[in-house]
Amino acid sequence: MDKGYNTKLDALRAEIDGIDRELLPLFLRRMELSSKVADYKRSVGKPVLDSEREKQVLDSKMKLLDDKTRQNEVYEFYAAIMSISRERQTKELLGFNRALVEDMLDPKPGVENPRVVFYGANGSYTEQAAVKYFGADCNRHNAAAFDDAFAELEQGAADYAVLPIENSYTGTIADVIDLLAKYGYFITGEVDVPIRHCLLGVPGAELSDIKTVYSHEQGIMQCREFLKTLGDVELKEYYSTSQSAQKVASENDRSKAAIAGRQNAEIYGLQILAADINNSAKNTTRFIIVSKNLELDSLSNKISAAFTLPHKSGELHRILACFARGNLNLLKLESRPLYDRNFEYMFFVDYTGNLLDERVRRVTNNVIEGTGEFKLLGNYRLKE
Repeated sequence: MDKGYNTKLDALRAEIDGIDRELLPLFLRRMELSSKVADYKRSVGKPVLDSEREKQVLDSKMKLLDDKTRQNEVYEFYAAIMSISRERQTKELLGFNRALVEDMLDPKPGVENPRVVFYGANGSYTEQAAVKYFGADCNRHNAAAFDDAFAELEQGAADYAVLPIENSYTGTIADVIDLLAKYGYFITGEVDVPIRHCLLGVPGAELSDIKTVYSHEQGIMQCREFLKTLGDVELKEYYSTSQSAQKVASENDRSKAAIAGRQNAEIYGLQILAADINNSAKNTTRFIIVSKNLELDSLSNKISAAFTLPHKSGELHRILACFARGNLNLLKLESRPLYDRNFEYMFFVDYTGNLLDERVRRVTNNVIEGTGEFKLLGNYRLKE
């Protein structure tokens, strides 16, 4: 190796070390001042986050730059410093200004011999998920709609609801996400089920007979390529794949078919007109287990939450920086529109961690301080 290269690199590193030695006492002094700011905020009852102040500080730093090509780097630098300061203030004001995660933690033990409600009819993929999670002998019954499953939890008719939340091909099932936010119930587990759609018709029917195909909208979307081969058929969205099979069986019409799982052929006396008709051979749906109560133990390693943000530039970036700096892996982030506020959104996030861990609580509290509204949706075991 070139000794000259080593000498030059060592010299550059030594210069960087020297700058760091100068920066460290300044940074520590800044943190001391942040603590004094926290003391003042405590005395007057002010929240930690002051978005306008942060924006003013960042804008002022940008104006100091002669070299505008460095704006992004300088912005990131000061945004990180302010985020660290805010975390210090949050820790010192913990529980003083607003409900933080400690106030949300009231975990209950899991229910023994639970009553389980699953979406769809007998033979649905959701029933398969319930069996996979709770066992074949679990006490289970069905609900015709997502809303009905949540209503059963609300009325105490079931201890857990099993619902689809995400498909590997078509993405998130928005209606379930919205209901989670509406009810404020908790995810206590998750399970994956491979999806193997078939086209089911009445005995004696042939593909050429089919004029109408029923299925849940997800089933139709997941089989678009196959459906194109059928020519001019009418596609009708129905409550679920299993209920579509049930409907076709009850009407006993050779011109009608359903997209549903193979198991529905035997349950409802139908025949398989075409098997494995998914667009993707790896089609998989993730199902969640929902309860009115938060459940949390030492093996919980995935957190789901929902939050709103002030409708200002840079707010989402600031929240994402909290996860990055706290070394928590962000698994998923998406938004849904707030129906009572034009062009404002509820953000849904999944990230790694256990809220029994003080570090994870601290990062989550820092996130909470920066949000308008925060809902903890669960802390459960990440599927293997």
